[in-house]
Amino acid sequence: MLADLTIDGRPRRVIMQANKNGFFYVLDRETGQLISARTFTPITWATGIDANGRPIEVSAARQLKDATIVTPHPEGGHNWNPMSFNPTTGLVYFPVVDAAFMHAVDRQSPVNVRFVTIGLDVRYRGPVLEKWLAMKSSGSLVAWDPVAQREVWRVEHPDPQSGGTLSTAGNLVFQGRADGKFRAYRATDGKVLWEFDSGIGIAAGPMTYTVGDTQYVAVLAGWGGPSVLQNGPLGSGKVAPGHLLAFALGGSARLPPYQQPAKPVPMPTTQIAATPKEIEDGHILYDTFCSSCHGGNAASSALVPDLRYATATTHGLFEQIVRDGAKAKTGMPSFADDLTSAQVRMIQAYVLDRARQSAQAAAATKR
Repeated sequence: MLADLTIDGRPRRVIMQANKNGFFYVLDRETGQLISARTFTPITWATGIDANGRPIEVSAARQLKDATIVTPHPEGGHNWNPMSFNPTTGLVYFPVVDAAFMHAVDRQSPVNVRFVTIGLDVRYRGPVLEKWLAMKSSGSLVAWDPVAQREVWRVEHPDPQSGGTLSTAGNLVFQGRADGKFRAYRATDGKVLWEFDSGIGIAAGPMTYTVGDTQYVAVLAGWGGPSVLQNGPLGSGKVAPGHLLAFALGGSARLPPYQQPAKPVPMPTTQIAATPKEIEDGHILYDTFCSSCHGGNAASSALVPDLRYATATTHGLFEQIVRDGAKAKTGMPSFADDLTSAQVRMIQAYVLDRARQSAQAAAATKR
């Protein structure tokens, strides 16, 4: 983000960024010189930024011998969601995610150009995993002073992730949230002045325009992306058909409520003979090759097929789909270069086991 700031009593033409790594950077945009950098969310991997603009890494960060908890999460303390600068208040407004990630090192992990390779041992089941699963992720809207490099105010959100921001000359900040609330805040102190419940998670940044004498604020409402696909801790949010919403003073339109259909997982009729170890090996393979689209624990976010609902016909074609690319035209690629027939069978056994668990849980709830 470009801005003109007064720093140490003189005007500076700067570029600013709330980086994924947890630091808010202010640079001289003509020379690239680092002016300042400060953390805006808790981090574990560095203690600061040196005079050359390089991070001062925590020495233990590259000497991992066991699993550890890392912050920020790989999706970042702040990601792509647009931030805004208000020249009147002198503040930058952006969404912040306070979340951690558990990393267990797999030093034998091969580089695979078809996948994200971060050396993560998905087989790890130790105490650090339990600690991480018990942690709560949080999110907020932050107003940041880029000159003093400090937080001025913060509004906590019910979900870790939220939308980009728009700041106007009328002392307003607009932002959408994962739960579908679209809000206007007072830019100076964060007081909520107005709210609209769209029922659709909002990730985009709003914009404003005028037609004649009427000013409008518009935003794309829609919720998706990797965290939603993976059904992970940052994937919470209302998934519904997307809309373009436009607002003006005196507007009275309302969106009809949307209820995402939910049906119990049926007990699968397909049977595969598999040992507990083969099912667990299938779990590891699923986490490695399938979870990024079909969701953690074989439970998808409804953006792609939830494999627990797979029919007997689909299970009959399981290897053709996974290895032969039978559904490549609809977005399911072939994994023939990555998985053997025996490995595909173990993944299928794990999926069926998860389907049985879910069906049994639903039946128990009814009783």
